[in-house]
Amino acid sequence: MSTYYNPKIEGKLNIFPSILDGNLAKVTIIGDPEGLNSLAKLLQWLADFDQNKNDDPVGEREHIHLHANEPLGWHSCEVEVCRADAKSTGELPDFMK
Repeated sequence: MSTYYNPKIEGKLNIFPSILDGNLAKVTIIGDPEGLNSLAKLLQWLADFDQNKNDDPVGEREHIHLHANEPLGWHSCEVEVCRADAKSTGELPDFMK
């Protein structure tokens, strides 16, 4: 993950899974306007980030970890937001091809 600036989550934001009918996963993203706007800014930053500006090796993917309790709320699970395109190659994970 880059050490460069990325927008911080502000406001109230929780992201958590639940299981429906014993076999279907659902993810809920719930937040106040400030929390949802800061998540949107973080996603836009990640989408626009030039992966060639970091020290990561070729083939790595820029990603951000969001942790329960900080910056997400206590009801959240651990969340990883990841660019699909690999640095310098643009290769996508097999499951996205």
